[in-house]
Amino acid sequence: MITKQQALTENEFHTGCTLTIGPRGGRTYKRWVYRRNGATKTWKTHPADFKIPVKRGLREYGYITQNEADLFTTRADCPVCGKG
Repeated sequence: MITKQQALTENEFHTGCTLTIGPRGGRTYKRWVYRRNGATKTWKTHPADFKIPVKRGLREYGYITQNEADLFTTRADCPVCGKG
């Protein structure tokens, strides 16, 4: 889950990271990485709300809001990718 402080400082957000180990020991990582694409929008009248503009790949753009923050983690907090 992303906190408001992380929304203001972090640059990379992950969701849906999985690690699959094959029958011969091979590892396959599946991950969806979103990068910051601008400044985080905050409001004085709603202090808990935030909106992070993000980019995924070459052409996908969107936003992460406080309503979707529980679906995302930062790179350091990711259970699969956080160590490397």
